[in-house]
Amino acid sequence: MTEHAGSIHDGRNIETNADHSQGRNAWLKALTGLFASPRRSFEIIRRRNPWLAPLLLLVAGSAALAMASAPLGLQTMRNQLTERLPGNPEQVDAMMAQFEQAASATRWLAMATGPLQLAIALAVQTVFVWLLAIALQGRLRFVQSLSLMVHLALIIHLKSWANFFLLHVRGTDAIRSQLDLQAPMGLDLLLAGDNATLNVVYASINPFTVWFLALLALGAATVFEVPQRKAWLLAAIYWAASTALTAATTGLAARLMPT
Repeated sequence: MTEHAGSIHDGRNIETNADHSQGRNAWLKALTGLFASPRRSFEIIRRRNPWLAPLLLLVAGSAALAMASAPLGLQTMRNQLTERLPGNPEQVDAMMAQFEQAASATRWLAMATGPLQLAIALAVQTVFVWLLAIALQGRLRFVQSLSLMVHLALIIHLKSWANFFLLHVRGTDAIRSQLDLQAPMGLDLLLAGDNATLNVVYASINPFTVWFLALLALGAATVFEVPQRKAWLLAAIYWAASTALTAATTGLAARLMPT
């Protein structure tokens, strides 16, 4: 009897240890599942809600991208000054030396505030999706919405890296304004015009955004337990709201910033 009881106890310990091990690796399975098996990934998010590890990964990636992208902003200024001061390379170099000194002094500050900006953006997106899911009668906890949006934010982060590489493929000499820091990779490749606000709508229809919205709809159906029709409605509302916000801010920037 004692040996049998001990065997049962050992078996339970093994199961408990296995559960703890799976819990520790849940974030990695959920992350890789986005690419290999989205439904499995969203099941893990619904049950275990991992969010801290992918958030730290996002913070590290964003800091690396900010460091790598810093020279692009300086190149934009140089191109603008060269156009405005043709035949005066010495004056351009003198002004750029001042800009580079200021940029060097603020680079670490920008990297320090980057995680804060990321956290604010994720908080707004999480609350928005959470409220949408509640309005659509989904069954969820706030941490489930947080976990889902943190994982899906990795797709947008990949888009930012793709944008970075496309800018270098096109050549930094083509960057004439802040608006040029967004490389065309969607319908803006075919339909871009002089209207900056409309260009944002075209740019929002690209492979990364379509991928993000498809996973958001699938994730909403699995994690929030809403019907597929309502899940696609949630994704459509999210796209419309985020695109409208980006279009409004870009249109305002186009009026305020010199091109």
